[in-house]
Formats: sequence, C-alpha cells, structure tokens
Amino acid sequence: MPGFYDRVRKWSHTERARMRDTGPSDEDLLRDAGVARGWGERGHTLYERTTVRPSLAVAGMTGGYQGPGVKRIIPAHALAKLNIRLVPDQDPREVDRLFREHIVRVTPPTVRATVRTHSRAKPVLLDPSHHAMRAAALAYRKGFGASPVFMRSGGTIPVVSTFQEALGIPTVLMGFALPDDRIHAPNEKFHIPNFYNGITTSLWFLAALKREKVLRASEDLGWSMNL
Repeated sequence: MPGFYDRVRKWSHTERARMRDTGPSDEDLLRDAGVARGWGERGHTLYERTTVRPSLAVAGMTGGYQGPGVKRIIPAHALAKLNIRLVPDQDPREVDRLFREHIVRVTPPTVRATVRTHSRAKPVLLDPSHHAMRAAALAYRKGFGASPVFMRSGGTIPVVSTFQEALGIPTVLMGFALPDDRIHAPNEKFHIPNFYNGITTSLWFLAALKREKVLRASEDLGWSMNL
C-alpha cells in the first residue's frame, strides 16, 4: 500500500535496545502463540512488530458456496473484514484514504469493489515518566509487592485517544490479568488473588495521585514538603 509507512515513527537504537531488554523474546512469543515460526516485517523483532510497527490483519473472509461437496463456481460476491493497527504519527483518515486508493488500483476492471469503514481510532503513546504513571507504578508495588515493568502493547482501545483529545488528560491503562487468562477467549478466566490485589492497587493509585497532586502544587508554589 503506497504511503502506508511514510509517517511510521522511527525509533532510536536506545529505545529498541530497551524494548529488547525488557520485552518478551521471539521465542517467548512463539511459544505463547503455539506456532513454530513467526512472520512479518523483516528487520524487527516480533515484539516490535506487534507494538511499534503497524499491521494489517484479515479478521474474516466469506464468499461462494461453502456447503458440503464440490462446486466449480466463481463466487458472485465475497467479503473480507480487515483490521489495520496504526502506530504513533499515523493518521487514521489518511490511512483510510490510502487503502481505498490502493483497492481502486488493484481491483480488476470487471469487478466492483466497495470499502466500508466501521471505525477509526488514532494511535496513542503514553509517557512512562508522567506523574500519573509514576503513581500507578507505586500502586502496583503496594498492591502486588513487586515493581511493574513498562511494556508496549499493540491493542485497540479507541476511547483512550478520545480522552486525550477531548479531555486533555493522560490515560493510565492498568491491567490485572495473567498471560494465561486467555482474555476474550471462550475459556477466559481471572485469577482470584489478582482480583483482590487489583482492588488494593486501585486504592493505592488514587492515594498516590492525590500525593502527586499535592507535591506538584507545592513545587509550583516554591514549597518544600515531605509526604
């Protein structure tokens, strides 16, 4: 898709090294996914491919005869559902336009193609040094007895960008699930001890936010405080 990568942010060697040191290895991701080998953009780890590099996935396809037996027909209609995950500096409306232009280019003249966009969401980048993130890190230490490791995630939660744009406030994403909880799967589960630790963490987070607010206010006023 011409132009798709034009705005994709190029990360420094320092940031890529940090991701390599703190994030899961290719072997870990392949083992968790239950596959023998990875696939995707060359020159990047699987962790980078699923977080700081964009992707296009076919979520579903249908068309033609799908019943029992053999049918030698050319389908009159076919449908594909696609997900395009964007990364910092990409604009969803621009990518939408680039995708539509690409479909026009590759569609044979004897075929009619229609593109329907169901939703758009801007990519979001959270600052781990923000005072709200520091409050979350403290809350996790209090709630779980261990310091959190900041990791990037390639998920899609459109309301996060809405909060940032409409409210002008950062969003702290705090999860309490385990890697084997199989989130969104038919056999999804939740570890009960994490439920109670999550309550404790949430309480500490609210308390830590208030503490950070008081400290920042005192700094603005030139006060020195020990809390």
